[in-house]
Amino acid sequence: MLLILLAVATAGQIFAAGAEKTAEEIWVQANEAYTQGDYAKAVQGYDSIRRMGFAGAKVYYNLGNAYYKMNRVGPAILNYNKALRLAPADGDVRHNLAVAGASVKDRIDVVPEFFLKTWLRSLMRRAGSNAWAAWSLVFLAAGLALALVYLLASRLGWRKAGFYGGAVCIALFIVSLVFSSVERREILYPDEAVIMLAAAPVKSSPDNNSKDIFVLHEGTKVRVTGALGDWREIVVADGNKGWILSRSLETI
Repeated sequence: MLLILLAVATAGQIFAAGAEKTAEEIWVQANEAYTQGDYAKAVQGYDSIRRMGFAGAKVYYNLGNAYYKMNRVGPAILNYNKALRLAPADGDVRHNLAVAGASVKDRIDVVPEFFLKTWLRSLMRRAGSNAWAAWSLVFLAAGLALALVYLLASRLGWRKAGFYGGAVCIALFIVSLVFSSVERREILYPDEAVIMLAAAPVKSSPDNNSKDIFVLHEGTKVRVTGALGDWREIVVADGNKGWILSRSLETI
């Protein structure tokens, strides 16, 4: 029985190594296709890597670049946003997303929000879930160390430094832990989507016979707030909401 288990484990390791090598080969071929201007072949290669389970920020970023070169704004913006979820501090992704966003037909005025909320969201998205989790451990360790200084130091100055420094570190630990949890939830349960059709009518209710209240175009980002069969309730950045067919959009 032990020999069978070892054989299965070894076979799994060999298969994984082979798959990784294949992914590397496809990556090289896709990059070569991109540099030669064969963007359709590049998309096929990057998408193959994604379907093999090797999707990362670079894969989504290159997919976005290839789609943008093909003038497919919707898939480009979708993949740039996916890359940004995995690498929120990547300046190249942000820049290319802004360039692609300028090609979107819809010009939507964002509803103003409290400046502190905007600042906190911007701060949170400067790092990913794993990075914030790592920072939370650093702040926790620092807080515990400073707590020991407060408890064991004989000088009043050291005790004050330990107390106030420890309090700050514990507060930062809580903030970074919350940021990590929010970022992880957004990755696991995404509620943002991108319109993938050239023009998608938004209706007043989840019914083909209902009234068209406005039309969204390819590349516009929306937030999904509900679902009913093939219909999705969406909210646009300006606060307008309605129902749209699920095939009209793709979740980030």
